Amino acid sequence: MEQRNSRLFLLLIYLALAVYLLPMFPHGGSANELTRWATAASLVEKNSFEISWTEPLIGKNVDTARVGDNVYSNKPPGGALLAAPVYAMTRIFTGPPDASNIRISWFLMRFFISTLPLFFLAVWLYQKDVDIFSLAALLFATPLFLYSFLFFSHVLVAVLIYLVFRLLYDAKYPALRNIFLGGFFAGFAVLCEFPAAIPVLLFGLGLFFTDPRDRFRRLFFYILGGLPMAVLLMIYNNALFGSPFSMSYGHESFAEWAEVAGQGFFGIGLPTLSNIYLLLVSPARGLFFFSPILLLSIIAFFTSREQGTLRKRVKITTILVSILILCGHGAAHGGWAFGARYLVFILPLMLDSFFDGEAEEFPSLWRGFLFGISFLLCTVPVLTFPFAPPEFRFPHNNFWLPFLTREGWFTPNLLNVFGLPNNIWTTLPAIALLLLAIYLIWRNAKYPLISMIGLLSAFLAVGVYFFVPGLDNDEARLRRATIAERFYKPAGRLEQFRSGAGEDWQFRRRINDFEWNIADSLGNAPNEFPYLETRAERLPGPTAKLSQVEDLQKQGKTAEAETLLRRGKEEFPFAQCDFASNLAVIYYTTGRKDLALQELESIQPLVNKASRPLCLRSQFLLGSLYNELGRTGEAGAALRRFLANTENSEDPEIKAFRQKAASMLRP
Repeated sequence: MEQRNSRLFLLLIYLALAVYLLPMFPHGGSANELTRWATAASLVEKNSFEISWTEPLIGKNVDTARVGDNVYSNKPPGGALLAAPVYAMTRIFTGPPDASNIRISWFLMRFFISTLPLFFLAVWLYQKDVDIFSLAALLFATPLFLYSFLFFSHVLVAVLIYLVFRLLYDAKYPALRNIFLGGFFAGFAVLCEFPAAIPVLLFGLGLFFTDPRDRFRRLFFYILGGLPMAVLLMIYNNALFGSPFSMSYGHESFAEWAEVAGQGFFGIGLPTLSNIYLLLVSPARGLFFFSPILLLSIIAFFTSREQGTLRKRVKITTILVSILILCGHGAAHGGWAFGARYLVFILPLMLDSFFDGEAEEFPSLWRGFLFGISFLLCTVPVLTFPFAPPEFRFPHNNFWLPFLTREGWFTPNLLNVFGLPNNIWTTLPAIALLLLAIYLIWRNAKYPLISMIGLLSAFLAVGVYFFVPGLDNDEARLRRATIAERFYKPAGRLEQFRSGAGEDWQFRRRINDFEWNIADSLGNAPNEFPYLETRAERLPGPTAKLSQVEDLQKQGKTAEAETLLRRGKEEFPFAQCDFASNLAVIYYTTGRKDLALQELESIQPLVNKASRPLCLRSQFLLGSLYNELGRTGEAGAALRRFLANTENSEDPEIKAFRQKAASMLRP
C-alpha cells in the first residue's frame, strides 16, 4: 500500500514539474519547436501549411523547407495537425498571436503533445503495478523527461511506438483489432517523425514470424491500419512539394541542413564509429552517458525471462537497427539539443524489461548508483537553457552548470507568471520536487541502506564531473556568451572577446556576425519575460531595418529611408558603418555628393578585415567617389585598402567590386 501511494506521488511530482517549469525563452527559442508552432498557427489562422507570414513575429527559422516563394516546416505534419485544435482553443481567449501571448498556445500545445503522452504511459504502467523504480526511470532518468517539457514530437512518437509494440507482441495471438490499431498508431508515428518508419517496418517484418496460419492476415490488417496515414502523407507531399514521394527534407531552406539531406538517403548513410561514439557514450550526446541506467536494459537482453520469444527478438532487433541506422545520420548531433534526441523514440522499448519487473533482479547498489547518475544528468539541464549546441563536448560541465552558477540563469516558471522574479528562490520548488522524487525512490527500495550508498556515490561522481576543471575553453565561453546575450539579459558580454582578439580577423568577424544576429533576434517573439521588463513595441533588428530601407527606396520614399538609416546608426552602434554606407549611397544618388563623401570618410576608422560586406563596400564607394572628384591619390589608397580588407571575401557583390577596383588601379 505504501509503495502504491509513493508511485502515485511520483506521478503527481512529474505532473507538477511539467506545469511549473516553462522552458520557453525570449526571442525565438528552439527552431524545432517554433516551426511546429508556426505550422499549427498557420492551419488555424490561414488554413494553410505555409508559414512565411510568421517570420515578422518569430523570425526566420532554419527548420523550414522552401518551394518557390512558399515556406513550410521541414517536419512531417502529424504533430502540427494534432496541435492545431489546441491552438484554436487558446486563440479564443488570447486573440491573434503576438510577442506577449505566444507562450500560452506554445505551452498548451507542448503539454498536450509531449507531456500528457508520457504521463498517460506512466499512469497505464501504474495501473499494471509497475514498481516505483521503473516508473521513476521512465519519468526522470532518461531524455524523455526533458523532451516531455518541450514542443517536440519525440516523446509522442516514443509512446506511440511502444504502444504499437505492446499491441502487436504482448499476446501470442493478438486480436486483429489490436493489429489494426497498431498499424494506425504506427502510421501516425511516421506522420509525426520520419525515423519512426524504422521500428514500424521492423514490427511489420516481425509479423512474418508469427503463427504461419495467420501471418499474412495479420500483416494485411497492420498495413490496412497504417494506410490512411500513408495516404494522408502522400497527399500532403503532393500538395506542398509537387509529388507524393517528395519529402520536406528534400527542400531544406537552410544550407547546412540541405547539405546533410543531400547525403545518402535523406541524410542517412552508413554508420560511422564517430557517430556511434557520439550517440552512445560521449559526454556531449551519449545515450549511456546521459542515462547509464539503460545499461541495465542491455544486460537484460541476456538475462531476460523472455529468452527465445519473438517478442524479445523483435524488441532487440528494433533497438539495435534503429541505433545503427541513426548512427549513419549526417548530423547525428541533432543540432541544438539535449542528448541523443534522434534515439528518444526507442527509450520506452529499452525500458520494457524494467516494466516486466526484471530491474528488481539487479543489485541494489548498482541500481541506486546508475539511477542517481541518470537522474542528475537528465534533470539538472531542465532548470536552465536546455539546448546545448553541438560544439560543447562536455555540456553539463561547461554549458549548463555555468549558466546556473555564474549567470544565475534559470528556466521560466509558474511563479514568474504571477510576478515573482526569476532566480534561485523561485526555482527552489522544482528542486524540492526533484529531491522528493529521489526520497520516494530511496524510501521504497528493497535495501534502503545499500540504495542510499549507491545514490550518494552517484551524487558524488556527478558533482566531481560538474566541477572538474579544464573542460572549458574560449570557444565554449564565446558560445555561452552569445546565447546569454540573445535569450537571457544583454550585458555586452562579447566586448571582452573582441578586445582580446587582436588581429585575428576571422575570430573578430565571427563576433561581429554573432552581434548582428543577436540584435536581429531581439525583435522576435516571445517577449523578454521573465528576464527583463517587457517592451510593448517590437523593434526590428538591423537586417529587418535595412530591408525596410530597401523597400522604401523602391517606392521612391527617399526621405523616409534616410530617417530609418539615421535611426539605425543610433540604435545599432556596432552596425553604424553598414547603415552609414547605405546612407551615403542615398546621398550620392540624390545629388548630395558632399554629404556622401562626409558620411563615407567618417566611418573609415571602423572598416577592417572583420567588417561585414556592407561596411567593406564603403571603401570601394569612397575610392570611386575620390576618383570621380579627381582626387586620384586618395582614390588609389582607398581602393588598395578595400582590396586588402576583402582578400578572402566570398560575398558576390564584394567580388564584383574587387574586379572593378583592380581595373581602376591599373595604369
